[in-house]
Amino acid sequence: MQYDFSQQKLFEKRRFRFMNDGLFVHSSTMGKTHEYEVKYENIGTKIITWKNGLSIYLLVAGFLTVVSVILHFDDSPPKVDLGVQIFVAVIVVICISLYFITYKKARYITNTNNTHPIEIFSTIPNTQAVDNFIQEVLSRRRAFLLERFGKLNRNLSYEPQYYNLIWLLDNEVIDQKEYDQKLAELNQMYPSTPVVKGFTFENK
Repeated sequence: MQYDFSQQKLFEKRRFRFMNDGLFVHSSTMGKTHEYEVKYENIGTKIITWKNGLSIYLLVAGFLTVVSVILHFDDSPPKVDLGVQIFVAVIVVICISLYFITYKKARYITNTNNTHPIEIFSTIPNTQAVDNFIQEVLSRRRAFLLERFGKLNRNLSYEPQYYNLIWLLDNEVIDQKEYDQKLAELNQMYPSTPVVKGFTFENK
């Protein structure tokens, strides 16, 4: 399958492909593969930046380093063998290396409820490429949702079109100014503008 955007970090891979109604994601880590599609309706505009590594490796490395230093300067018998000190030093280096291997900087495209998050490495291949990809995702999301829910039609009833505009505003597909403009257009399509009273619509 040909992908529109790809990332790889050591044992982790991310592949993304734009579909007609959403984004297809292929994710693999240490031989485990996960594939799924996120519909544009479920993609939000909230961007979360996250960075972290497995801190346990640093804790182990720090602990062993302290122990090694204490034993090195401790002259009381029994004296720790040099081979043991070298072995501990090797373990410390391995732990530090594992920390940096597992260290990850990522960005997530998600919604206000933090559901359906899409994970993207922050700097692979570079920050500008990641920024461009995120903007492309949001641009395609907006175009698709406007096409599906934002086109006004005189042959449809007022109420569902009104609630579509509310949904587009709540999900940050359109801003308040665009909402006001579309609502004005919708009201002009009808001889008398319905108004909301409670949970029902009535004509003025």
